Amino acid sequence: MGESTYTAEPVPRRRRRGLGVVIALVVVVVLAVGVVVADVSLRAYAEDRAASEIAASLPDTVEGDIDVSIGGFSFLQQYLSGTFDRVELDAPALTVSGVPVDAQVVATGVPTDLSKPVGTASATLALSQDAVNSVVEVPGAATLTLDDQAVGYDGSISFLGLSIDYLVTASVSVTPDSVVLTPQKATLTAGSAVVDASDALDAVLDEKIPLCVASYLPQGVELADLTITPGRATAVLRASDLSVDETSLSTLGVCP
Repeated sequence: MGESTYTAEPVPRRRRRGLGVVIALVVVVVLAVGVVVADVSLRAYAEDRAASEIAASLPDTVEGDIDVSIGGFSFLQQYLSGTFDRVELDAPALTVSGVPVDAQVVATGVPTDLSKPVGTASATLALSQDAVNSVVEVPGAATLTLDDQAVGYDGSISFLGLSIDYLVTASVSVTPDSVVLTPQKATLTAGSAVVDASDALDAVLDEKIPLCVASYLPQGVELADLTITPGRATAVLRASDLSVDETSLSTLGVCP
């Protein structure tokens, strides 16, 4: 018998091209997954590092843990550009000079170099009624009570040579550096009896009471809004081009 030989048929060019495309897609997917994993890992590292640096920059009067979340699609791209699009800070158990505060901050245009100013920042601070009374004082009043977008406080006036106590319910508004109380209703108190005294207390009702808060805030930070609910006050603060170094955060505003 003669020797038989077998010659393999060449793989069609179309099949080779299809195989090459599949390999290329697999490589792209593997690289993409690697970039995403690296991006996620570096983002987590940067968030922890930022939290540590921000905590170290806070004044000695501020204590508590801070969680940092860096937003935006690609951490690597933002880092290489030198600016993060959006950074969120959450500090639900912060204390400021011993006063408990629930704080959330949203900042945009945050530089990777924290010695440079942040583009914009908005902070929401929630305080209990006790916390409010520990930092805010209405002239002549003992305590404030927080209701539904209203504040109650007591005081006294001289009437026919007598010192008479009264209760006031006031609405609340804000200016960039103050909370403004506008009396809406006043009642005299005599033992357990409460008498409507709106007419007798015109002087009290006509007097707005500005409560300056600038001395509690870093320079450049302004009061934008204040919401009052029973037993709780929630303030919104805003700032532009704010430096977050220890010196800037420790330099407070001045009340007139």
